[in-house]
Amino acid sequence: MEFQVNKNEIFIPISPDFNIEQTLECGQVFRFKKTSLGYEVYTLNHKATIICQKDGTKIICDDVNYFINYFDLLTDYAKIKCELSKNSFVKEAIKFGEGIRILKQDALETIISFIISQNNNIPRIKNIIEKICENYGELKNGFYSFPTLEKLKTIPKQFFTNIKCGYRDEYLFSSIQKIADGFNLDKVYNMPSNEANKYLTELKGVGNKVADCILLYGFHKTDVFPTDTWIKKVYCDFNENGKIKTALQIRNEFINIYGNLSGYAQQYLFYSKRENNKK
Repeated sequence: MEFQVNKNEIFIPISPDFNIEQTLECGQVFRFKKTSLGYEVYTLNHKATIICQKDGTKIICDDVNYFINYFDLLTDYAKIKCELSKNSFVKEAIKFGEGIRILKQDALETIISFIISQNNNIPRIKNIIEKICENYGELKNGFYSFPTLEKLKTIPKQFFTNIKCGYRDEYLFSSIQKIADGFNLDKVYNMPSNEANKYLTELKGVGNKVADCILLYGFHKTDVFPTDTWIKKVYCDFNENGKIKTALQIRNEFINIYGNLSGYAQQYLFYSKRENNKK
């Protein structure tokens, strides 16, 4: 996909391979807000202002290289979609959400975000994350950074209770302390995905589905298939006359079909099913 860089700006001409709304609104990220011109995106201690224009998308940011990587602009999504479209079941979903890109987010921020996301709604998830940033992050240029591990480990459990994390307060406190005490996130990058999934479930509050979300969005392991209630509905469409299966069975069946492109297939299928259900 073509894009141009000029100092602190990235410009992406109109393309079927990039849609900022689909990318941000497909459930993979929570630290963004819609504006009259497009969006503002916050990640770690970085900010990008997204301006949607008739001829393309302008990204004004504090670190061009960071956001080229963050938006995964060097990956050939046209090739990925072409390969996945050989499978008729996912083909229509790809047409519906063809501009989705899988963001390359920070692993720690992704872990915290997806522990919060469990059985939760997006406005509440965003609000909780923002309160954590406001209280323990650093004030930057009009926004608060995501806290470092050194800051996160100082947060008392009562703070998570006070900002209405519910039962997730114990999950957050326990998982942060475990990571601070030496739980090695770096080694996840080199683990086979099934092994990495099992390793991440050692963190309190991280089950198989959340672990797959963390692996896909935080470690960019694309041979996983996060399976929630929407994907269970997708599976019913896929296998109308089949017997009901567990989330893990559904996950493994889809991975057997889509292999190393499973994460991409999941995003298209999930987004299409959820958005069409709103109509």
